[in-house]
Order: sequence, then C-alpha cells, then structure tokens
Amino acid sequence: MFRVSCSDNTGRGLKTSMSDDEADYYPDANDDADERLEELEQRIETIESGSGRAGIGLLYGLGMAISVVLSWSRNYSILWCILHGLLSWVYVIYFAFSR
Repeated sequence: MFRVSCSDNTGRGLKTSMSDDEADYYPDANDDADERLEELEQRIETIESGSGRAGIGLLYGLGMAISVVLSWSRNYSILWCILHGLLSWVYVIYFAFSR
C-alpha cells in the first residue's frame, strides 16, 4: 500500500491512507473503506439521476416565496401571507391577472 501525504507550512504531514503495518493491524479497514466508497457512489448516482421530485419541490418553494412577497406588498398581513403562501403559484397567477 502507498501513503499519500501533504504538508503545510509547519512541516507536519497529513496522512490520507494507511501504511502496510497499519493495514496488517486493521485488516477490515480497507474493506470498510471500499464499502463506504461504493455506498457514496450509489448515492451520487441516485442524486444525479434524480426522479424529478427535487425540481417540483424547488418550483413549489419558489412559488411560495413569490406569493408571500406579493401578498405582503398588497395586504400587509401575516395571516394572508400564510394563506397565499400555501396556495403558491395559484395566488401568483391570480395576482398577475387581477392587477
């Protein structure tokens, strides 16, 4: 096994992998690292492939933010802001046509 190290201005090295002696003392450490790496790769693939649900949540949140701002600019009421925030894009469209 090889050792990768980098040093900062103080001359201390930062060890990023195990030496052969450490690998002999902790035999399962490399297996655990491989399993964790595979799990991370699967998570990244899941995130990258996406199911479209993240985009829907983002759009709903954007509509909610816009509707709350529009409601506050017209009514100056927290209760109306909450109601219009729940309606999201429905209130934004209503606001656009009612102006």
